[in-house]
Amino acid sequence: MKVLIVEDEILIAEQLQRMLKDIAPQVEVLDILHSVKTARRWFMQNAEPDLLFMDIQLSDGISFDLFNYFDIKCPIIFATAYDEYAIKAFKVNGIDYLLKPIDEEDLIRALEKFKALQKNATISNELLQSLVNHPSHQNRIYKEKLIVQHRNASLPIMLNDIDVFYLDQVIYVVTHDGQKYVAEQNTLDEIEDILNPLEFFRAGRRQIINQRAIESYKGDTSGKLYVKLKNQHVPEVEISREKAPVFKRWIDR
Repeated sequence: MKVLIVEDEILIAEQLQRMLKDIAPQVEVLDILHSVKTARRWFMQNAEPDLLFMDIQLSDGISFDLFNYFDIKCPIIFATAYDEYAIKAFKVNGIDYLLKPIDEEDLIRALEKFKALQKNATISNELLQSLVNHPSHQNRIYKEKLIVQHRNASLPIMLNDIDVFYLDQVIYVVTHDGQKYVAEQNTLDEIEDILNPLEFFRAGRRQIINQRAIESYKGDTSGKLYVKLKNQHVPEVEISREKAPVFKRWIDR
């Protein structure tokens, strides 16, 4: 079994490597990568591993940025000191979410889960659905409203009324009726963390779209997708070739 470790804390990465060697001697650690930049270079030059161990907050950014460039299909076990990313982790082939310091029994269970998936099926959309029952988020209640700026005043609007968020120096919010507002948040990552991933999709670095707003989508010969929204005030949304399979799984679950 070939494993890749993406972890910016050298001591933790080495400890994980030793634990894997003790627990599963058949594991071959292909490499230990310490940043988003080196991970991008690695995936450009190598085939995917059988299993990926990945920290989330790396020295030069968030490891989720990799999914903006690559359609990573191998199972991923996330290991992090933070529990607020579990929702996002299960959207991108995450099969387990371990909190640091990594407990040996938790690691064993995660590897057993990986082996069971290998035997029974590839990662399916059921994993996305299962995040609702994840221990870190059993009582998660998503926001229903968002505070936006409008004519020098703060205005609450329902999230269900929003068709798209997009970045253009600031975060703009476009509602079903074509109204455009400025969000109080500074980044799309902040927006994404308060949204239900079953309802909203991160189309790329600059856009998040509401599933209810989608009218149709089509592909081209390069593998990109073009999503048409019901809202005539919003132009077609482009989804990269790498992210197209993720979008298809999300919308077809």
